[in-house]
Amino acid sequence: MFFKVFTKGLYPIPGDLLVSFYFPWYAGGWDGYNPWTTHKELLAADAIRQIYLWKELAMNQLKSGNLPVWNPYTLSGQPLLANFQSSAFYPLNVFYFFFDSRVAWILLIISQPLLGGILMYLCAKSFKLRDVSAVFASVTFMFSSYLITWMENGNIAHSYIWFPATIWSMNSFFETKKHKYLLLLVISLALSILGGHPQTAIYLYITGFLFWLFKSSKTILVFLAAASLSLTLSAIQLLPTIEFYKNAPLSLPFSREAFDRSILPLKNLVSFFASDFYGHPTNNNYWAQFYGDFTPYLGVVPLIFSLWAIFRFWKDKFIKFATLTSFFFILAATHGPITYLIKTLKIPILNATTPSRFIAISIFLLTIMAAFGLADFLKNYKEKKYFTKFVHFLLPIGAIYLSLWIFAILGSKILEPKNIWEINLAVTRRNLILPTFMFLSIPIGTLAIRLIGVQTFLNKIKTSLLTAGVFAVFITGGVYYSNKFLPFSPKDFIFPDHLIFDWLRQNASINRFYASGTAYIDYNFPTHYKIYGTEGYDTLRLERYAELLASSYYGKVPESYSRSDGVFPGEENGYRKRLFEVLGVKYLLDKEDNPRSNADWHYERFVGDEVRGVWQQGKFQVYEREKVLPRIFQTTKHIVAENDSQIIEKIYDPTFDLETLILEKEPIIKIENKQHNITIPELIKYEPNQVIVKTNTPDNTLLYLSDVYDPNWTVEIDGKQTELLRAHYSFRTLALPSGEHLVTFKYQPKAVYQGMTISLVSLTFLILLTFVFIKKKNF
Repeated sequence: MFFKVFTKGLYPIPGDLLVSFYFPWYAGGWDGYNPWTTHKELLAADAIRQIYLWKELAMNQLKSGNLPVWNPYTLSGQPLLANFQSSAFYPLNVFYFFFDSRVAWILLIISQPLLGGILMYLCAKSFKLRDVSAVFASVTFMFSSYLITWMENGNIAHSYIWFPATIWSMNSFFETKKHKYLLLLVISLALSILGGHPQTAIYLYITGFLFWLFKSSKTILVFLAAASLSLTLSAIQLLPTIEFYKNAPLSLPFSREAFDRSILPLKNLVSFFASDFYGHPTNNNYWAQFYGDFTPYLGVVPLIFSLWAIFRFWKDKFIKFATLTSFFFILAATHGPITYLIKTLKIPILNATTPSRFIAISIFLLTIMAAFGLADFLKNYKEKKYFTKFVHFLLPIGAIYLSLWIFAILGSKILEPKNIWEINLAVTRRNLILPTFMFLSIPIGTLAIRLIGVQTFLNKIKTSLLTAGVFAVFITGGVYYSNKFLPFSPKDFIFPDHLIFDWLRQNASINRFYASGTAYIDYNFPTHYKIYGTEGYDTLRLERYAELLASSYYGKVPESYSRSDGVFPGEENGYRKRLFEVLGVKYLLDKEDNPRSNADWHYERFVGDEVRGVWQQGKFQVYEREKVLPRIFQTTKHIVAENDSQIIEKIYDPTFDLETLILEKEPIIKIENKQHNITIPELIKYEPNQVIVKTNTPDNTLLYLSDVYDPNWTVEIDGKQTELLRAHYSFRTLALPSGEHLVTFKYQPKAVYQGMTISLVSLTFLILLTFVFIKKKNF
């Protein structure tokens, strides 16, 4: 799966996508630039747009002795730990303490199938399966679509690999009654949360609950106690996220629309039989709706044996449970009553996620059943009646493949427009060859093994040959599937330095920048370079700031807006520049594709805004906005708005001076409105979790900081806490007495400290419980 890491020194991250698709790298200007660099696909884009960046910042904060609670580089300030996907306290992040971020990322990604495969082996063994069948389940799990599709995201698969650990621990507990397996269950559930993907973790709790109920409904309270302990153990992550969730705009129409778009179409279930029936994004020929979440797959050979297990052992209680549960969650992933209920009842988290991912549970259970099917097949294939029955079982599956071929060959003669269908189905025909071969290899290969003469030496190793053949076929398919999908890139492609970022770091200080058009820089990239942007890409984001950005399109807060993208309009519309002024956006980036000099300025691109060119090197340009409020300033000018609508109206009123702060209530000390210029205080420290400012003015003033307001930010004047106010709809301000003062802003979320306390108490309790179990000799 990762041979390119060891043979070519490549890294499992879509760096090729980064440097060939995103500005500024695709335009050159960095060491290693190659205009012929191409990328495979876009499905792993979140790895570079979100997860890699958040993990890097979070772990750098931890290594420097700070809690990774705030990201000041995107969305004008944003909670970091609370966004869940940064997964700051996941134990395997330990790699970041010993290696740089890029090497740590390799180890984090490679550890997923390795650890998941080991756990799946132990899970299969707990069902009393032989080693060969357990290894088959292990490798099937490693090559299954949910693991492969989201492997390079660095969080979803890390939550998913704890599925087999929970089943293993429950099977082992009921068999041995040893309490160490209960502790393992607690840890596995907690690690699925800390892994960084809440939706997958919820699926694991659902699966665990159903399996325990299947094993023993009378002792369900034991499972609930273990699950509760796992929740308190992971409280360091859960409590901040719950608080953030309450302050995020996840109940708007866009969430319901995103939910509807993410329901798995029934026609996509064909990918169980042929993963690339609709093409593949790597080849740029995918012709269905989505690929990743809409392409469930565990391999043709494992699918056959999982269906054989259902056919052969339907009366077995576990097989019946696994089959019905798998079918239920396939229904939950597709259009039907379950998705309708989730929408109608507005079930928290699930109604704002991707329902097609319910099928991850089905894939996991089918993988276990595949091991049962293989074990039975290898034991009995030599019997004539058994083999005949197996061949008869294969006939309906063969009919499915025959139907797919008929559609692929004749469909373009029936469907319109014919020219489009001819192209699409040409892709389908090509992609049906390998799965059809894998299907046919089972009966043909088995027949060939059976025909080996009794007197020959090979007769003694028939089963070994058949086993090797089965593994060879399905591993070949798995390696092909995974390497076709997974992107790899050179180390130098992982966020390389660039001259435009160098200039911003050296010259912009804490002033913000903005880029649009062909020079747009993806929203979260500033996090790596520690420069300050205004936009961001995250489903969890602070609602008032999301509303403010959305209002820049039409001058008012719309009823619905983008689910994850916090962005400005791409062109100046009269509203955008007003927010630029509020936010301290001092620099605008642009690109000149045909530079003739170092002064190819295009002021016409910034109609209505006062800008001047300050730096150009080749294609890359920086303009400075001449009218912008400082990021931090003091003023006496203020008004108190009656409501949010009035704040928005004032912000976009071109006759209103934005140096006049718009407050939601009167300051705690009297501040006289005086028409003198604003004062810029001395900035002593500006760090993610702390800002220190030194002030000295003859009058009582308001100190304004154009960073997003969050109630968890506190402010002290000379060591004494005072009230933090909200100004200009979404930013921080405070009333400051006259004279010389030291003002300290601190981000200290109570939920983080409460969660940390609960997690430490739970961990202590878990350790004490371990000693108790050992002492009682039932560990």
